[in-house]
Amino acid sequence: MGSAFRTAEAVYPSAVFLCGVCAVPGNRKLAHSARGTQNSIPWMRFERAEDAAEWASATGRRIIAVERTAGSVSMLDAGFLPSDAFVFGNEALGISKAVLDRSDMVIHFPQSGFRDCLNVASVIAMVACEIQRRRLRG
Repeated sequence: MGSAFRTAEAVYPSAVFLCGVCAVPGNRKLAHSARGTQNSIPWMRFERAEDAAEWASATGRRIIAVERTAGSVSMLDAGFLPSDAFVFGNEALGISKAVLDRSDMVIHFPQSGFRDCLNVASVIAMVACEIQRRRLRG
């Protein structure tokens, strides 16, 4: 989770919503990998990802699920905005069907390899890069 905080800080303003079983700020290992960014990035903890998506949606943000599915769109072509709320799933289980169903858009990183198994921290960084590119393009 520390890398998620570091990446979020690199494309500030942003926030991190933590769901399910994961380290939260105050955890020694998270503090080590976050390198202090957990102190400057707003964060919230939700028991379930559905609750986080509902909260973000209630603030007027679109929910963008980042998961390769039959109907997902390449993140390079998708019409998302930097202010949208992005959902990244558990590396083993992915994003729940309930969150996928309530998402406004499902995007994926277009891979050319065979395994289709990127580390979630890597995908967060790639989406953050695209967010920042769109912000700077203005």
